[in-house]
Amino acid sequence: MEYFKVELEQLEQLLQQIRVAVEPLAGDERLRQWWKVNFDKHGDLLVEYGLKSNLKKSRDLVRATIETILQELAKLENEYGDLAIDIRRGAIQVAAAQVRLQTIKNQADLLAPELLRLQEHCRPLLEADTLVRRLPTLAGLLPGAKRGTPKNAPSLEQGLRFFLFATKEATDQQATSLAGIFARAAELERQLRAIEFTELPPMAVTLLEGLRQVGVRAADRLKNYIEDFQHHPPSEIRALQDFRQQLAQSRRREIGAIIDQLPQLSVRYGNLLLDLSLRARALRHNELMPALLDKLQLLHKSLGQALPAELQRQITTGGSPLNPEWLAAEQATVFFTGLRGVMLTFKLLFQTLTGNKSVNANELQRLTVGALTTLPYHGGGNELERTKIMLVLNEMLEEYDRPFPYELLLTHLQKVVKIHGGRLERAILGHSIRDQGSGSHEPDQKAARPDTTLARLIDKLETWSERFEVV
Repeated sequence: MEYFKVELEQLEQLLQQIRVAVEPLAGDERLRQWWKVNFDKHGDLLVEYGLKSNLKKSRDLVRATIETILQELAKLENEYGDLAIDIRRGAIQVAAAQVRLQTIKNQADLLAPELLRLQEHCRPLLEADTLVRRLPTLAGLLPGAKRGTPKNAPSLEQGLRFFLFATKEATDQQATSLAGIFARAAELERQLRAIEFTELPPMAVTLLEGLRQVGVRAADRLKNYIEDFQHHPPSEIRALQDFRQQLAQSRRREIGAIIDQLPQLSVRYGNLLLDLSLRARALRHNELMPALLDKLQLLHKSLGQALPAELQRQITTGGSPLNPEWLAAEQATVFFTGLRGVMLTFKLLFQTLTGNKSVNANELQRLTVGALTTLPYHGGGNELERTKIMLVLNEMLEEYDRPFPYELLLTHLQKVVKIHGGRLERAILGHSIRDQGSGSHEPDQKAARPDTTLARLIDKLETWSERFEVV
């Protein structure tokens, strides 16, 4: 027995290795489910959905090879057991035992090529299992749905794009889904609110603040629209969501049951996508979302960087039309120029001789600069703004007699304030905008012209954002 111990152990290990290799394949449900598939019935269908045409042959070879290997293995294990008993009992001569041992080993070695062939036969079936389970998905059924309605293939793709756009979860701010657009709109709104115009005079701040509020409202409208859309999705989206859940359950069934359902699933899927394409056309304004985000980005860039710096430069530069001191001096000169100016000079001088506060070019310029750098509005707005202007001007002119020269000075200050405000407004709204290709997102436009002024940008923001107003 000691003489054969090592050789018997090696033979036992060899037989065990063969069993370990073949038994998992024999019990693998991914393989066994193919035993029930009617290839004569579904052969053409399998090829239509992209499966290899030799699956039936692979199935038959796998089943036959597994049966052959297991039968031969069982026979060799019995022979090995009998031989081990004979050797242990001393019931067999050494030479005879060696012959039987070598015979069993040779026959076991012959199973190795069979195992390799079995693995090769299994590979197409295992790959087909993976492929079939991918078919009951939105992507997997799309080719079959298109084959069912070839003329409507573009509409099916449009419906699927709309569904994915509306339902895909986003972890970034890319404009490839509603969730991504919401995240980007929220970030742009935060960035717009964070802009500060601390170095500019109140009137310029008020004008810029009004434009910023246009952007904030546009972002807020878009966010509210998306939230409402997600909380109350169209029935067509809900129907496809339910269908996707059904597909998830279908993928857990056996291959034969999945194959049986493929034609019906493809037809159902095609109908759902057609319904979604109609809904997408009815909600065509959704295509404006990426372009609207680009406009908001441009507004933030303008208000947060270039425009305030340019305004500050013009306001503080001598001789600039936006410089309050230069404008005040210019208008003071006009005030006291010509025949009317000479008459006003004598009249104001007479007022001074009677003990009233003097009014000359320097004093008028000081009052004007004070108004231009204090007032947040320039008139022409609502009643509240006009009232606030009058309150400030009344306080500035409280030392002057009424009606003269109070009314004369009031009229002059109102005029200069309007001039300055108008210039500021034109400078702001006429500010050049470089659109770095955001027009590519605009629907129904092959080559949209870039925005050239802030006024055009604001107009688009207001017009487009109104389409997303939640009623």
